[in-house]
Amino acid sequence: MKAEDTSFLTLLGSGQRQFIIPVFQRDYSWTEAQCAQLLIDVQRVASRPQGATHFVGSVVCVASNDQSAVLPQWLVIDGQQRLTTCTLLLAVLRNQLRKHSGALAITDSPEAIEEQFLLNKFAPPALRARLALRGEDDAVLQLLLSGKDLPDKPMNRVVANARYFEAALENLDPLALLNGLRRLQVVSVSLKPGQDNPQLIFESLNSTGLALTQADLVRNYVLMGHDEPQQSEWYESWWRPLEQAFGSNYRVGFDNFLRDFLTLELKPPRPLKLDSVYREFRHWYPAPGDPKNEAENLEKLARLLRFGRHFCSFMFNPQDAGAAQVGLKRLQQLVDVAAPVAMVLLERWRHDKVLSDADLGEALDLLESYVLRRSVSGAETRSGGQVFAALAQRIKMDEPLARLKVALCRGAKSAQFPDDTTFVHALTTQDLYGRRNLKYLLERLTNAGKEKVQTDNLTIEHVLPQKAVLAPEWQAMLGPDWRSEQARCLHKLGNLTLTGFNSELEARPFLEKKSHAVWGYANSPVWLSRSIASEDKWGPTQIEKRGAMLAERALALWRPLTPDLAMISKVDLEDAVDRSAGHSVANLKWTPGIEVWFEQMRAAAMGCSDEVVELPRAKSVVYRAPEWFLEIIPRARGFALRLAVDVEDLTGIADGVSDASTWSFIPNSSVDGGSLYVVNTAAQLPHAETLVKRAFEIMFG
Repeated sequence: MKAEDTSFLTLLGSGQRQFIIPVFQRDYSWTEAQCAQLLIDVQRVASRPQGATHFVGSVVCVASNDQSAVLPQWLVIDGQQRLTTCTLLLAVLRNQLRKHSGALAITDSPEAIEEQFLLNKFAPPALRARLALRGEDDAVLQLLLSGKDLPDKPMNRVVANARYFEAALENLDPLALLNGLRRLQVVSVSLKPGQDNPQLIFESLNSTGLALTQADLVRNYVLMGHDEPQQSEWYESWWRPLEQAFGSNYRVGFDNFLRDFLTLELKPPRPLKLDSVYREFRHWYPAPGDPKNEAENLEKLARLLRFGRHFCSFMFNPQDAGAAQVGLKRLQQLVDVAAPVAMVLLERWRHDKVLSDADLGEALDLLESYVLRRSVSGAETRSGGQVFAALAQRIKMDEPLARLKVALCRGAKSAQFPDDTTFVHALTTQDLYGRRNLKYLLERLTNAGKEKVQTDNLTIEHVLPQKAVLAPEWQAMLGPDWRSEQARCLHKLGNLTLTGFNSELEARPFLEKKSHAVWGYANSPVWLSRSIASEDKWGPTQIEKRGAMLAERALALWRPLTPDLAMISKVDLEDAVDRSAGHSVANLKWTPGIEVWFEQMRAAAMGCSDEVVELPRAKSVVYRAPEWFLEIIPRARGFALRLAVDVEDLTGIADGVSDASTWSFIPNSSVDGGSLYVVNTAAQLPHAETLVKRAFEIMFG
């Protein structure tokens, strides 16, 4: 590495060469405010005494590996924002000097500026510009450098900032600005290819412009380890399609996508933080540039691109998902932390082809019901991201919809799917006004039929008003305890509707709210309001009746979860097998001679059926088919059999069978309930075999 202090113009004008902004760099992004500050700095240093300078930062470059170029090319690792902005200012200044009426020194002439700092005059067309940007930015910059007209509309920051400089320079002295530009100082850092690690240096640098995002670091990490031609190829094949999918949401949305994607890939014990995304990505993605990793890297980039498109379909462009459009849009309106489970569902549907259109729609409807029911029931939402990440991990390739249902059934108590009783109770008894998803609930209720209305401009209306002192008509309708009745009923579902005339309705008497020719409920296109017009008065009875009616309608919209008992058993068994990983029957500790007894019991258990699965645990072994029916637990002079049936079912087979269902703890046991039989003598073995077979028959027929 070689670092030296130099002037910006010396860096730019030293010999025939070209600075290239590599494809792994982000687009040019300085705003007008940053351009204005640069202009202020240039003017300020120009006004100071001779010899004064102004430091603008560092420019870090590494020589290109492209041996075919006829002049040196340098890849800009850091400093592209400053380099580009100063080049824009120089180009606009050159154009202004062409309009200068007075005589100019040869060094101040527009021709000198152009030949020294902007163009390599005698180079081939591809190398003529001293600075080459990325994509659309470069196309616009080349127009400016060659003196051609810019597009009329500012389509990017290059055009916008050039226009800003053109307007600003109309009232400034171009020679004074040129003097100021000559006093700008930079630290020029040149890296040696093959010796210095550009990525490590890039990570340690902090730009004076927009802060680097995790996405910036990840993109650079993926591409920087390759030579320039392969950087361009991989960028066009993998990264540019991602940028295009995110569009204007790239800078604000891509870091969130990477966090959710890596959560799916790495399955961390705790949620990933946004500022750890780059570090975690390096754990997931093999070292770039190593030929041994290329096949794996390409596979992972393809997966990254697919899941990025899934994320955009959920978060920004549900119309891209065709049959899933409605379900994705509804789910995203309710909760954006559902992105991990939405991405996996779309992967199973689009790529794996194991989820039909109908099953995908059912899965999204089920998730909408899950979120809405929990929201209405007042369930805890702070751990929502963890809940959806855990659900996503459960949607395997085989029977993805059935597995999603099982995951929703088997969630922790804090993440349970509210049943109909819980849902209806919340709808009819809780104060719902102020809940996050209340407007969504009311919109879906009113548009549940064939006739739809536009609800974007509607607001929530209290039929019984919120006003502290109600009009006499309301007081008479509610009775002498009108204050307590108002407080009890005010925010209930039955008292809420949607309207575009909230300010007109306000606290007017009910009959006026109901019958007004323009904004009355009877004339509303909104079913939710129109349904109120059949009432002659409005009080607790009507509010409770309407609440019950809306709750019934809500049950039809947000359906309950129907468990698949066979799939639950299958998944329970799979989880039990996973928990047994790392354990072995050979590691169980037996009193000398007892291991022969165990082998006899083992044979009895496994002989019950070909479907019996042996699952070793740390200090016992469990037998399932698919539910557990037997656990064998080593003891000092024998072993204990824990059987998954009641004591009454084993009457007459053996003495000493005890009820274990009420025991809070049995040493070394890993299951719950059932019965217990302790074997301490060889004479008990025939009885023990009979107990095992009987337990299996009762459990599985």
